[in-house]
Amino acid sequence: MLEITPLFSGSSGNSIHIKYNSFELLIDAGVSCRSICTALQKIGTGIENISMVLVTHEHSDHISGLETICKKTHMPVYINECSAAYIKNNKNYPFLCSCLKPFNAGEDISPCEGLIIHAFKTPHDSCGSVGYSIKCADGDSFSYVTDIGYVTRDIAKNIFGSKTVIFESNHDIDMLKNGLYPDFLKNRILSQKGHLSNEACAAFIPHLAKNGTKKIILAHLSKDNNTRALAFETNRAVLDSEGFEEVVLEVAKRSILDDAT
Repeated sequence: MLEITPLFSGSSGNSIHIKYNSFELLIDAGVSCRSICTALQKIGTGIENISMVLVTHEHSDHISGLETICKKTHMPVYINECSAAYIKNNKNYPFLCSCLKPFNAGEDISPCEGLIIHAFKTPHDSCGSVGYSIKCADGDSFSYVTDIGYVTRDIAKNIFGSKTVIFESNHDIDMLKNGLYPDFLKNRILSQKGHLSNEACAAFIPHLAKNGTKKIILAHLSKDNNTRALAFETNRAVLDSEGFEEVVLEVAKRSILDDAT
């Protein structure tokens, strides 16, 4: 059985802890190594128990803690080839570069018995961006998808059937359009290589429920253009109206270290 714990979520940094039996891994490490270690301690584990990191893409809110983590642990960091090439050309990541395990989207990773991790392409303005679906021998399954401008058919195909899904609900469109961000940034976020709105998320998640998802965790919320309550209410209303009242809906905290977020 998979145990899934969002440690950090949002533009200030992202990291998800996953445990399968005694095997532990992270998806992304976009905050400081110290913060990640503290968060792991809070949930009863430690960085010494993490066997690998999966990276979605090379933006700093997904990799900023990895240089120090790799310096301390030398653990393998799995990342798509395009993002790996970008990091290798950046002289600020000597230890991370030595730990990179590049792969192509569409490939499977089997880091331990009974666990298969599949990477698939996602539309975002990075050198390379992927989501992950994880399947276990015991029948449990999980998918992770954030930093997407829209939901592609390939994303849907890869995450349908997952029992638990972490999915992006980044912004409220009206808050973004009427907010203080400069026009170029608003346009970037609203583009097909930007971020998914509450409204777009709500339009899609009933399809997850129809295909077997029992729990959805909303993630990567904008600090300036969204609220936890608004993201929850927008998505809960659509699930309920479609007859999926039994589907569990949660919102990932910006930081597990701050009980107020």
